[in-house]
Amino acid sequence: MLRKGRFRHRLLDDDFLKLNAPAIHGCLFPFLALWKKGCLKDPEIISLYILIFALFRRPQDFLGGELKELPRYDEPSSRPMAELAQILEELLPPPLKKNKSLLKVFSEDNLLNGFGRRSWRSIPISANRSLLYWSLGKYSLKVREDIPKPEEILAMQSQGSRCISLLTQLSHLQSFIEEGRDAWGFLIHDLIHADHFFFEPQKAQAQIHFSQKLQSVWQYESIQNMMRTDAAFRSEFHYLMSDMNSVPLHLLKTFKAILLGYYKRQQNLNFSQNLPPDVENSFQHFFLGSLTPWNLCDQTRQAALRLNTQDYQGDSDSYLLDRAFSANLMTNA
Repeated sequence: MLRKGRFRHRLLDDDFLKLNAPAIHGCLFPFLALWKKGCLKDPEIISLYILIFALFRRPQDFLGGELKELPRYDEPSSRPMAELAQILEELLPPPLKKNKSLLKVFSEDNLLNGFGRRSWRSIPISANRSLLYWSLGKYSLKVREDIPKPEEILAMQSQGSRCISLLTQLSHLQSFIEEGRDAWGFLIHDLIHADHFFFEPQKAQAQIHFSQKLQSVWQYESIQNMMRTDAAFRSEFHYLMSDMNSVPLHLLKTFKAILLGYYKRQQNLNFSQNLPPDVENSFQHFFLGSLTPWNLCDQTRQAALRLNTQDYQGDSDSYLLDRAFSANLMTNA
């Protein structure tokens, strides 16, 4: 079985994209047509997208062993693998048609069992798990044919869902897109984030709750002005909004650090330098004001002020903040 390695942001290089993107685009086209007609489910078109790229990238060893820890997908309405295999074989270049790894996929009853439950070269198991759990109704995912804005992703998270960006235009497949990722790597990145978001239900609820409150913070005029005038703050806040999955306490630590970074840049200070006392007071006041949507009690507000400082009171402050920012706590902290 392939090692369940760490994911790299860029899976494909320029030479690969220039050489193979047109053929990959041609292989995708009939499946996209079936998907548009409702003849393929969302997880099936995503699986085919991954499979075609993986096959072109590493034709001899793109597929590993069975992931027995993942559940089988036995939905009778899924598209038969034999039918999908016939379509794909007709489209592939001759050297790829009788690929041994591909024949393993073709031997299964459906795509999600033949491909979704096997390890893929350089791709973590979290991507497989997202595909299967999405198919089984455990993850709420939506396919987008574009890259949504950070505020759109935040809105989705606030409603308990994430998106998968399916980029299919030849121009997308031939070049690098956001953050220097190739389109295939970007889709894998979305699947990994989906698993980080949904895998632990309690953690998922906490992230949903945090996203709901952060939506209110994002709309503050002061935050909007900071985003307009400070590119570093905008990038960091966008990351918090749309690309960071963690427990609420870590999200809060990051939020506070982002705000502090803005204040230090305004003073031309590096992050290791302290703010002048009057500016520190202004920062603390602003930080507490930004926590208004959580409606914290004074004890918890004081713990939030100590966060990321030498005065932080360890387990006792962590308990207060975890409790206050928990999605399962429906009353005020």
